[in-house]
Amino acid sequence: MAILELVRPRPDWMGALGVALTRPPGVPERRSGEDPWDADAEATTAERPRRISDDLAWFRQALDAPAEAGLQPLADTASVAAWDCGDREPTDRLTRLDDRGILDAAGFLLHDPDMALL
Repeated sequence: MAILELVRPRPDWMGALGVALTRPPGVPERRSGEDPWDADAEATTAERPRRISDDLAWFRQALDAPAEAGLQPLADTASVAAWDCGDREPTDRLTRLDDRGILDAAGFLLHDPDMALL
């Protein structure tokens, strides 16, 4: 069970977006020349490639409607706000955001006890 915790008074969405739009050091542009919306390329590409900004957009919506995204608000915590991630899919998305430093930039911490055992 992973726990998402807001540690600032309000999320910093601009800070999170700035980190999401910055390519990590040493990582080359992998999609240069690709156009996932090109109709001719559609035969070779089944769906649009996942980008970290997709996960950030999902995260923003998830906080507006947490139950629909698989997040259960936790009551009686000392933090500003906290959610139980429950499902693996929200935890996977949040882990990708955490690995890139986006959750930290937005003012969130992800506590995943399953990852501590690895």
